[in-house]
Amino acid sequence: VQYYSGEWFDARKLAEATHAQGALLGLDCAHAAGNVPLQLHDDGVDFACWCSYKYLNSGPGAIAGAFVHAKHDTRSLPGVLRGWWGHERSTRFEMNQEPVYRAGAAGLQLSNPPTLPMVALREAYRLHDAASIDALRAKS
Repeated sequence: VQYYSGEWFDARKLAEATHAQGALLGLDCAHAAGNVPLQLHDDGVDFACWCSYKYLNSGPGAIAGAFVHAKHDTRSLPGVLRGWWGHERSTRFEMNQEPVYRAGAAGLQLSNPPTLPMVALREAYRLHDAASIDALRAKS
C-alpha cells in the first residue's frame, strides 16, 4: 500500500514482473500489514518487512516484522550477522561450536525480543484477529 495515495498494489503481479527480469522482490509492508490481506508467500514475494505500530495498533517502539520466502535458504547467506535466537530450538542449549540455524526469517534473529513490547503486540494481534481483516476491509 502506497503510504501517500493509499493505492493497494497487486503483490503477485509485482513478483511475476520482477522475477521475469531475474530480480528479487522485497516489499515494505508498513502500510499494508493489518490494513489489507497479505499472502506474501503465495504471491511469490521474496522478502518483506513491516511495522506493527500503525494498523496493527501496538504503539510506538513496537516490534517490527520480517518475511523471507521459503524458497530462499537463509542458512547459507554469507556475511549475515546472526544471534543465538536464530539457532534451531532443538539444539539451542547444546552450545555447539557449529550452530544449526533455523530456515527463513526466524534464523536471522539476533536476540530475544523485549518482553513488554511483545505483550502489547500479542494483545494487538489478538484484537486485530478477533475483528478480522475481512470485516475491517468491509468497513474501509
